[in-house]
Amino acid sequence: MENAQQSPRLADLVTILYRPRETMRRILDGRHRWSIAVVVLAFACASFTDIDTRGLGEVLPGMKLLPTLALVTFSIIIGALLWVIALFIITWIATPIGRLLGGEGSMADVRAALGWGMVPIVWSVIYRIPVAIYVSRLQVMPKPNVRHVLLDFLSRGGCSVVVAFLVLQAAFALWCIVIGSFTLGEAQRFSTQKGFVNLAIALALPLLVFFAAVFTFRR
Repeated sequence: MENAQQSPRLADLVTILYRPRETMRRILDGRHRWSIAVVVLAFACASFTDIDTRGLGEVLPGMKLLPTLALVTFSIIIGALLWVIALFIITWIATPIGRLLGGEGSMADVRAALGWGMVPIVWSVIYRIPVAIYVSRLQVMPKPNVRHVLLDFLSRGGCSVVVAFLVLQAAFALWCIVIGSFTLGEAQRFSTQKGFVNLAIALALPLLVFFAAVFTFRR
């Protein structure tokens, strides 16, 4: 009974990376799953390199520091809300698909599994912080000479930084899919392979519907 009352620990943000099914089962057996909190944290970490109050100050020169910070905070809240909405949408898709594959997970279990599957994004700050520091050192004037800025960026090894950043982005996205396959498989009480199929269909279906709608309206 005591284990069933436990909430996720900070250590779960680490253990889920190398013991995903075991950690996910402990979270599912607990009273609180904190899946939405994990998604919000993942969004905050993913947005780390996008927050640039200096850039806003240049675009909106008349705006003071406090309103600028308020605008940044508002944009972060809206972005986090969109991620949470996306979590619920994918959950509504993944749950019935899992049932067709023989899964037994409830809507809440699947939502928790999908939320905790995004933990690798939290750890993406490992490379986002150095990139943010590197970008902050670039001297960009309010009305920059694009050619000069580009040449300066390349001379500082910018091309290698961009390639490394894109590779890491792809690697962490793949890592999320791997962890999500484990956690979703545990929530649905079937194999990790089925967890991957369940996750892949749930992610691909909205894209297929979107492209089908675009193609239909263009005709």
